[in-house]
Amino acid sequence: MKVKFAHLADCHLGAWRNEKLNNLGYFAFETAINKIIEEKVDFVIISGDLFDVSNPKVDVIDLAVKELKKLRDHEIPVYGVMGSHDFSPSNKSMLRPLITAGLFNDVSQGEKPEDNLILNFTLDQKTNIKLTGLRARKRSLEIEDYKILDKKNLEEEKGIKIFILHTMLNELKPIEFKDMESAPKSLLPSNFHYYAGGHLHKTVPTELRKEKTIIRISEKTKVIYPGALTPTNFRELEKYKYGGFCIISGDINHNTQEADFNVKFIPLKIKEIISIDFNCDNKTSIQVKNILKDKIDNLNVKDKIVTLRIYGTLSSGKPYEIKTNEIIQLLKQKGAYEVLINKVALSSREYTSIRVSIGKTNEEIENTLIHEHVQKIKIKDINKKDLENKTHDLLSILGKEREEGTKVKDYDEELIINFKKIFQLGKEGND
Repeated sequence: MKVKFAHLADCHLGAWRNEKLNNLGYFAFETAINKIIEEKVDFVIISGDLFDVSNPKVDVIDLAVKELKKLRDHEIPVYGVMGSHDFSPSNKSMLRPLITAGLFNDVSQGEKPEDNLILNFTLDQKTNIKLTGLRARKRSLEIEDYKILDKKNLEEEKGIKIFILHTMLNELKPIEFKDMESAPKSLLPSNFHYYAGGHLHKTVPTELRKEKTIIRISEKTKVIYPGALTPTNFRELEKYKYGGFCIISGDINHNTQEADFNVKFIPLKIKEIISIDFNCDNKTSIQVKNILKDKIDNLNVKDKIVTLRIYGTLSSGKPYEIKTNEIIQLLKQKGAYEVLINKVALSSREYTSIRVSIGKTNEEIENTLIHEHVQKIKIKDINKKDLENKTHDLLSILGKEREEGTKVKDYDEELIINFKKIFQLGKEGND
């Protein structure tokens, strides 16, 4: 029989602090859902990180409900797993109401007797394809779950099978993500016909992004990462320009347990991106301002997003003399939809240089700084890795906003309770 399904990942709804760029992310999601309905797919896979945080704003949840309901109204079920951003250690992820409402089918359900993880299969009623997968946790801690996964049970299951994951694999990791936590491909169960990957915000294999390219699934290309649905930070806007999702179609034979799948990438080019890379080495701050003004005067930026990366070492003058507000105003006067400027790697000979992380996201910088500082700290009975995880958990609870209607006293008490849980305080021997 012929089948067709869509594969999305890393939608990160609500990822931007900039509301105009958030609106583009919402529009990209709406566009993807409409295209999926037009394609008349049998079902949809979302490989984690539908939301950017486990407890997003009401407007974000409302959008997700509205769009996923459109799929349900067209009898298109959605299968998926929680991503590292959806995941909540307290099980308070806003994916829960979507699951309860039947708008999202979590295929990562199973049992955990002793030191063993047994996953169940979810059967798609229309195609009889069986789906399962492993949800992510913060800082790729799900890798520990893979190590205790009962693979034999999954591998011996008969039928056409799809495995959904939100983890980067060592063998598929691009060089620019060398510092990203990953797992060996050998941790995955074998004998599946398609592996729907998420977490990596880059399309893998990259050839999929070439126009009119269709890849036939084989032993070497069974694991597909569609990349982020739309860019979620400065670097992604600058490097990838746009996101998208995949449509997988082909024939399956339940008698022979064979599948012949082809994958096509569907680009979502919501806004055109103009990226300017400007090296300030051996230039004065005045020269930089004048050169940038000339560059901007010759650009057509109407209704486009402009990213401007300014870096290098000024021969004289100070970095703050290159006033970003003036550059932004100039570009917006020319009709730019939005302007983003990055000066993190700009310095001056008049100042002592400091170490910066060029091209890294805030999350990556935070992870690096915590890791480096933990190496310098020693706490009795807590190893370095455990302390690193506890620090992340602590920052997570401290960054949680007080919900509307919650009393300050109750909010403070919850913080204290969570703090004690993280550091196991109040237990016998820990008082």
